[in-house]
Amino acid sequence: MKALNLIALFCFITVTKLVAQTPQAVEADLLKSFKKIEYWHQKQDTGDDGASDALGNANDEFGNKLKKYAETYPASIGMPFNSLKKAQLDIFTSADGLFRIYSWETWQGGTMRDFANVLQYKVVAKTKSVLLTGSQETYIPFYSNLYTFKTGDKTYYLGIYGTIYSSKDAGTGIKVFDIENGKLNDDAKVIKTSSGLKSKIYYDYDFFSVVDIPFEKRPTITFDQTTQTIHVPLVNAKAQVTAKFITYKFNGQYFEKIKS
Repeated sequence: MKALNLIALFCFITVTKLVAQTPQAVEADLLKSFKKIEYWHQKQDTGDDGASDALGNANDEFGNKLKKYAETYPASIGMPFNSLKKAQLDIFTSADGLFRIYSWETWQGGTMRDFANVLQYKVVAKTKSVLLTGSQETYIPFYSNLYTFKTGDKTYYLGIYGTIYSSKDAGTGIKVFDIENGKLNDDAKVIKTSSGLKSKIYYDYDFFSVVDIPFEKRPTITFDQTTQTIHVPLVNAKAQVTAKFITYKFNGQYFEKIKS
């Protein structure tokens, strides 16, 4: 009888575990955790005691949970997660389905906004992930777009990211990733600058120089797959974003600035 009870218990645990692995259950669990961040953010805004600590814990819980799911369930890299997107979790997936960026605001900053990211990538049948959170020494940006660029036997992932240091001081950049030897390389140096090969380009600007421009029309960094060119807005000496662009074109080895 005891043996039968143990078998029944094992079957129950196994079934429960399988249920927890369904896409719907994974998304529901993540959404529940993610909503705690907004809940404690609102509590913090109303001055509730302990809300700031609870908000930090909510961010840690969600970040670690997302990282774990990203590693445990390979299929998650292709899941749409529509409810999470609706709740303001930004998700960008590469065209080949091998790399994904999850990005969200932690609401732990002031005028200097605070963000966190989970980078998920696929190697053969497995998925791996990296959780990026900020500290006093390290600022974590948010991501707003992801381009996929394949050249020969190499595939590069071009992430467009942003920073918000104050109500006035902001920045935009492009960072190049690739997957090498089963690991994510976040320092793929394929952009030629005056100071050597770099994996990113970044510029600071005065946010008030674009505040009156509709968001979708604001000058920003873009990548054109057809012409294999990166377009970077030109910022003048007053840190104002202009309508002009600097262009970097791929020459077969790296992106090189084109003389205007």
